[in-house]
Amino acid sequence: MTWKRISYAIIWAAALAAYLVSDSGAALYVFVCLSGLPLLSLLLLCCARGRVKFEGDVRSSCIRGGALQITVKTGVAPRFLCGEAKVIADIENTTFGKTEKRSFLFRDLSFTPYTYDYVSADSGRICVYFRSVKLYDLIGLFSFTVKVNKFAEAVVSPVLYDGISMRMDRNKSSSVFGETVLPKKGNDVSEVFNVRDYAAGDSLNAVHWKLSGKFGTLKSKEFGCTDENRILILVDLSRKKSKTAATDRQLNTVLDVAVTVSDSLIRQGYAHSVGWVEEGVFGCTEVSNGESFVDMVSKLMSMKVSAENTEGLFFLSRSAEFTAFTKLIIVSALLEEVEVRKYHNLDITAVSVSNRDGEIEDGTLKFINVTCENVYGTLSACVL
Repeated sequence: MTWKRISYAIIWAAALAAYLVSDSGAALYVFVCLSGLPLLSLLLLCCARGRVKFEGDVRSSCIRGGALQITVKTGVAPRFLCGEAKVIADIENTTFGKTEKRSFLFRDLSFTPYTYDYVSADSGRICVYFRSVKLYDLIGLFSFTVKVNKFAEAVVSPVLYDGISMRMDRNKSSSVFGETVLPKKGNDVSEVFNVRDYAAGDSLNAVHWKLSGKFGTLKSKEFGCTDENRILILVDLSRKKSKTAATDRQLNTVLDVAVTVSDSLIRQGYAHSVGWVEEGVFGCTEVSNGESFVDMVSKLMSMKVSAENTEGLFFLSRSAEFTAFTKLIIVSALLEEVEVRKYHNLDITAVSVSNRDGEIEDGTLKFINVTCENVYGTLSACVL
């Protein structure tokens, strides 16, 4: 817009100088027309304010380091009412609590879609808030802001290290809390977990016909889980540990390790669960195939980095919903060996993203240190 203003100022000054030198009617006419042009341009811009069309969208997902595509369309009809427009948007990474402002300039206001690439340095859920469209008049002297308040979101997924196949070790079938394992909802058709009223969308194979006939209404069976579903990957995104704080790079690596371990287990046929603790609430989702893996990544990206230690290990001293898990794989930044050593009687593999590589094994406890620079090399040699 600056060049338009400068150009107009130069032309207006030249017309004024020509009139003063020549004192001719033609020069005066040109000068008057140029002086009235801003008023005409402003009038057209006022008419354009109520004729703005806008749409904004974001591609559903991308891998961290890749380009997340933001598509924006804006238009004014008829086109000559204004010169150009600027779309203002806030892009927020809710996982890491970061927000940045972006603007997209449009000289073509024919409502043609334009795609812009946004590269995020962090994994997480990306929320794009399209705040306003700023319209400029034909000569760039005036502008009006039109609120749009459009919203779109996407997921920037962690880096998945392909080709890593980590071997399982030790007990995978009996409960880490003893012989008594509480029943848990799953997909094992050989075990009925619960019977409830039929709901739209239930498979006919799940209908309990005998009880349906007895009660006079359709009843559906909910199935239990198999032993393989008792593996839990616990993801800890606590930023602070004692007097040290994890960097964004370490926390991103925690997410990378978690999804890589999950992918490795799925490819080897081990169904499992991925859990996290956020603001004292435990969240968990089961992963049994590629579709549920994608769903897990989307849910995992909804959690937020905790400023303080959320005590992600608190569940080890609890019973109830956690007793069904037989093997625990804990992934955290700056996790210390002493934090998990007191649970030496449980089958635990702890992966700590720190500044060193190495493994410590003590009975049923395995403690693995991983550096951000050597994730692939360390995980390739892991036995969980």
